[in-house]
Amino acid sequence: MSLILYSRPNCGLCDHAEALLAEGGLGSAYTKVDIESDLDLVSRYGDQIPVLFNDATGEKLAWPFTVSQARDLVDD
Repeated sequence: MSLILYSRPNCGLCDHAEALLAEGGLGSAYTKVDIESDLDLVSRYGDQIPVLFNDATGEKLAWPFTVSQARDLVDD
């Protein structure tokens, strides 16, 4: 599984997305990446975070997303 949760520090929506993923049993299914450490990521995702990205397929979910949508992303 190669899911990435793009986020930034002190982001309430990012915290909410992580809680949603944990409640849905996906808490260990992703790697969290702080976009603030990469200008390209800030440019690409700055207005959309949190973003859940499947590195294997290239598919992504921008917030808001549901547990069901996240599971579908994993299963693709």
